[in-house]
Amino acid sequence: MKRLLWLWLLLALAACTAQPSPPPSLPATPAPTLLQIGVTSSASPLIPLIEANYTPQNTAVSLQFVSTNSAALLADLDNRLLDAVLLHTIPTDNKRYFNPVALDGLVVIVHPDNPLTALTSAEVQAIFNGRITNWQSLGGPDAPIVLLSREQGSGLRTLLRQQIMAEQRIDPNALLQASDAAMRTAVSDNPAAIGYSSLGSASQTGGVKIVEVDGRSATIATVTDQTYPLTTPLYFLAATPAEPEGELRALLAWLQSAEGQAVVGGVYGRIR
Repeated sequence: MKRLLWLWLLLALAACTAQPSPPPSLPATPAPTLLQIGVTSSASPLIPLIEANYTPQNTAVSLQFVSTNSAALLADLDNRLLDAVLLHTIPTDNKRYFNPVALDGLVVIVHPDNPLTALTSAEVQAIFNGRITNWQSLGGPDAPIVLLSREQGSGLRTLLRQQIMAEQRIDPNALLQASDAAMRTAVSDNPAAIGYSSLGSASQTGGVKIVEVDGRSATIATVTDQTYPLTTPLYFLAATPAEPEGELRALLAWLQSAEGQAVVGGVYGRIR
């Protein structure tokens, strides 16, 4: 009987001191694919739309956005620092894959207190060429026009040259602004200033007034049906000539899908 009691005590002691078995190993969760996407500063309103509506439901991808002017984005694309860029202008010698994801518009902006409401394309050209220098020539007050332009390398500067200036140069005395946000701030700070922006950016911020061009207002509706004369696509431009694959392709597909276009269409014209 004593021997049975000792045996029971030894077994109980062993059970108390035994180490628990390790839990079964779980499969490792793969790290999300990092995509580095450049966005021209004049299309920056697209970034929060993607972050709020695409990123939460696509945990397999981590999106990192870089926003600067088009020339810098294209240089980073050449150096493979970016996987794709979103911008308004495609280089004439481009060999990379690209596709539109939205419709935007080049818009002329003035201070809200400026009585000017409309211009013709010829008047816009004359202002930015430096031939019209006083608001009085346009039916406004007798005050010098403070002319603002974007820096070299800006996609919007390229659009202004292509869609308005033709063979005319932009006045070299124009005060250069280093970003779309800087342009809008400079216009909102000066009642005598005139500049240009994109519809997607200018319509989302206060402090500036968008001027009609050739009798047409820039709105989501008029860039969607392209009746606004300065309508321009917003392109997705990949780093390679081949069509994107994997998570990059999934992002482009979402931007062009019915769901993505419904999101984009709150700020931009839809392509479908």
